[in-house]
Parts: sequence; C-alpha cells; structure tokens
Amino acid sequence: MARRRFYVPPESITGPSAVLPEEQAHHLRAVLRLGAGETVEIFDGTGRGWAGEVAFSGPRVLVCGLKPLAARQPGVHVILAAALIKPARFEWMIEKATELGVGEILPLKTRFGDVRIPDGKIGDRLGRWDRIAREASRQCGRLDAPRIHAPIDFDRLLDSDAVRGRGCVLFHEKAAEVWSPDPVLSSAGALLCVGPEGGWADRETEAARAAGFEVRGLGARILRAETAAVAALAILQHRISGAGDDDSGPGGA
Repeated sequence: MARRRFYVPPESITGPSAVLPEEQAHHLRAVLRLGAGETVEIFDGTGRGWAGEVAFSGPRVLVCGLKPLAARQPGVHVILAAALIKPARFEWMIEKATELGVGEILPLKTRFGDVRIPDGKIGDRLGRWDRIAREASRQCGRLDAPRIHAPIDFDRLLDSDAVRGRGCVLFHEKAAEVWSPDPVLSSAGALLCVGPEGGWADRETEAARAAGFEVRGLGARILRAETAAVAALAILQHRISGAGDDDSGPGGA
C-alpha cells in the first residue's frame, strides 16, 4: 500500500473526507492512474491515518468515507541532533532517519562544520526537509513525520529542553568505549548526537560530558556523518525491538 498512501495536511481533512494537495493529487491521477472508488490511505503527519475511497470533484481529488487506521503505540522518542553537512547528504540522512523512526531532527552548527545556511534561506531549506521527511513517512508506512527544527549552535543544544530527562549520547570516532544503547532504554527518551566530517572540537566534547552526555564510538571504522547517524538509529531500533517494544521504530508512528 506504500504507493497508495498520500500525505494530507490536517487542515484539509474535514469530517469524513479530505482534499489531496495539488502535488499528491497529480501523483494519484497522472502517475498511479487511480480511478474513482479505489481505496487509498492518507496520513496527516501527526500520527493519524485513514482509509477511504477516491472521488473527483472538478480538478480536486478527494478521499471520502474516511475510516481511522489503528494508531501504533509510540516507542522510545528519539531526537537526532546532527551537524550540518553537504545538502544532498544531509537530505539522505533525513530520509533514512525518518524510515528508522526518529521523532525529531535537530540540525547543528558546530566548530568544525563547514556548512552554513544563510538566514534568508533557512525557511526554504526547512520546507524542503519537511517534504523529504513526509515522503519518507509515506513510503515506509508511518502515520507521523519527524519534526525538523531550525539549525542551532551546539552550545545551545547543551542548554536546551532537548537534553533534559533524556539519555544523551555524543558519537566520537576516538571514543574509548563502543556504544551500548541499554542506558538509553531506561530513560523516557534518547538524544543521539552526530558531528560533522571535520569532527568535534575538544571543547565541544568536554562540554557534552559536563552536560551529562555519554561519549561513545560506533566501532573500529571511521564513518561518514550520515552513515554514523543511520548506524546509531539502526542499533537503537534493533535493541528496542529485541526488548519487546512495538515495531514502529525509535520514534513511534
């Protein structure tokens, strides 16, 4: 059903029917060539989903007779705090992190990160990231989509609500210990922090330790930033599944 799932913003869902956004409507008509009366699923990105039948009203595509889909129980809520890297690779990381169930993505400006987004372009970049996350949610069967924040300085992260009450891990290729997710599972949530290609500055690592972060590695090999993020999320998802939680992934769905 992945190809027959469509994102619809909450404001376009009224009672028993929903109006597909223009892009989604075009995909249904021109790409999938679905006809009136065929069954599709929609989701609003907040954790709610419905099944209904396609209907046409002039240029508009509607999904009518909506019946709620069973919501999955949320798993461990995970925030991925990831240093900004080259746009294509950061977007790939958003896609894969969404598939692996992350609940929030927090882009970071770090000491050795060489990517900076001009203030005037942040809105456009956030819009693109949101679209990528929604499309990944559609493809993988999630009913929600991760919340993607505007980039912040690493120092601000350490003093933010994101770290309070969570198991926090900063991944470092030179860390003496390899990460085990067990301590994270004992908390209400987790924050996984991945640095830029240039690595972490010593003062950033020490500040993270002082803020209560574990500083851990992911094995003997040096991973690219986006690979490290995906590897950490996959390890955590596997551990959660092994602990008997539901299969919706780290962030729930």
